[in-house]
Amino acid sequence: MVIENNIGKKIRLVREKKKITQEELAKRLGVSRQAICMWETNKREINLTTLARLAEVLEVSLSYIIGGVKMKKGERKVVFQLKAPAATRVSLSGDFNAWDGEGIPLKRGRGGLWSTTLGLKPGRYEYRFIVDGQWITDPENSLSAPNPFGSQNSVKEVI
Repeated sequence: MVIENNIGKKIRLVREKKKITQEELAKRLGVSRQAICMWETNKREINLTTLARLAEVLEVSLSYIIGGVKMKKGERKVVFQLKAPAATRVSLSGDFNAWDGEGIPLKRGRGGLWSTTLGLKPGRYEYRFIVDGQWITDPENSLSAPNPFGSQNSVKEVI
């Protein structure tokens, strides 16, 4: 997935609009102020997981910050959704992000429907949602595969 290079400007604009200093944002993300400065000036790349955490801290959607995801050749837009009205935080983790324990945060929508869109190449992907710290399978997806922890991973086939 390629992310357009104007995200630094968006990060700075959102941060300033919310009256958050670089130091405050750095502290919330557990990074240095210099990292924030480098991201805002597009002098350092930011990985997708950190970018998703940044969007969550700034209380905006990931798609708002990145201004849309440009798919690499052969990638497809894949939507992940979970209905969890009582949840306060929902994220997504799978083999597409090396099972990162923080996951990719989903954006809460109407009626407690959480969602995110990723660019994925055709193939088979295993994933799970993390709802308020608890790993769960996708209740709307009947495709699953056993995992080494004695439970099931949801499976998404991208064509």
